[in-house]
Amino acid sequence: MLDSLNLTEVSALLTMIFTCIITIANMLMWLSTRRTIALQTASNYSLNYQSLIQGHRDLLFGLMNQPEVLQVFAKANKFDSEQWSLQSISTFFINHAWIHYVNFAHGTLDRAHLESFKKDAQDMFTWPSVYTRWQQAKTFYPENFRNFVENELLINISVDPDGPS
Repeated sequence: MLDSLNLTEVSALLTMIFTCIITIANMLMWLSTRRTIALQTASNYSLNYQSLIQGHRDLLFGLMNQPEVLQVFAKANKFDSEQWSLQSISTFFINHAWIHYVNFAHGTLDRAHLESFKKDAQDMFTWPSVYTRWQQAKTFYPENFRNFVENELLINISVDPDGPS
């Protein structure tokens, strides 16, 4: 069959084959670029959450590490500084779980580690102070994280909220 083709036909055939190859390569490159952009967007989203949580943590730790300032702040706002500190620390643990959840949800952490994370988080949510703080603050978290905590972490878990905290 190729014997009967003249030079122009062979050239046209080769051009068509190379055009198909280049088109396929461009499509694969486009898909790869699209995936890279999606992963970068998810990574940025996760990093933004981490930055917000870290800023919150730094602010509260700043107060906790300056007892005289914390006492003035507590008195001015009419709250017990020890209880406030306990709630803040409990919130840190909840936020730690939240950051991990956001990273898993956006694919920036390997899903293979999700089960060990869930076991650690289940243990953490059984701590009375963390459980009590969760009950107080859960409405401030996104619905998908609330569902994750309620349906995957607290399922079959018993917590004595009056236990030691």
